[in-house]
Amino acid sequence: MDHAETVAQAVVEALETGSRVQYQARQSHGEHDFDLLYGDGRAAALEVTAAADEHGEKTVAALLDKRKGGSFVPTKLCKQDWYVHPDRNACINKIRAKADEYLTQIEAEGLNRFFGPLDAAGHDSVCRIWNDLGVLAGAVTKWKVPGQIGVLPPGSGGTVAVGGCAEAILAEAEKPDNRRKLGASKAAERHLFVYIHPRNYLVWVALVDSEPPSEPIALPAEVTDVWAAAEGRSLNEFVVWRARRGEPWRNCGPLTLALTTPPASEGRR
Repeated sequence: MDHAETVAQAVVEALETGSRVQYQARQSHGEHDFDLLYGDGRAAALEVTAAADEHGEKTVAALLDKRKGGSFVPTKLCKQDWYVHPDRNACINKIRAKADEYLTQIEAEGLNRFFGPLDAAGHDSVCRIWNDLGVLAGAVTKWKVPGQIGVLPPGSGGTVAVGGCAEAILAEAEKPDNRRKLGASKAAERHLFVYIHPRNYLVWVALVDSEPPSEPIALPAEVTDVWAAAEGRSLNEFVVWRARRGEPWRNCGPLTLALTTPPASEGRR
């Protein structure tokens, strides 16, 4: 099982007393991920999905590709070591090819750190690295192995809104694959468990720091129950929301669970 599935199994078994969440090893015909077996003998279908920032995840995957150099770029022109933050849509290969050249221009303007939205208007070099390479920010540093530019994972900025979190959960419920798998089940209850990845920062913050919306979520016909969960701000803490069709959201957390898979903590602030 992957991390999202491990979280789902632990959360549901903890909150549904006496239940057992049984993984379906055979899913060659598009079956749902788990059978939720209640203590009274009833069975429900449970499908697990993850709500991630797809653009940001693609950027992170490109950044971690060691075949293309990984997250460090050797310097040839820069006089100092740097780290830079790309935005979520940046082309990592372009940054690998051009960052040294562009940062040299920033050094020539006497800067040892920059932030595009604030500094681009007064510094042409910052404007160029932001517009041409998608590098949002950077600063001089000292790496253990000198002569390098470290490219850090992209950040996420914007307004934190509980409605945005609910929309992200509903988007997962509306995905054809999730609807198809649950719709194929003969079970009376068909649960969708949405794991909120911490790198999906604005959605994660809304889940962790807000109370859920008071109005019920409009679920598609194939989904009777929806769960949303993520690691909280404390060790082994999970925040969990749950809704049943026609009923308002409930905040079921915080919940303390010690999992055997490592938490997906990247991107937490």
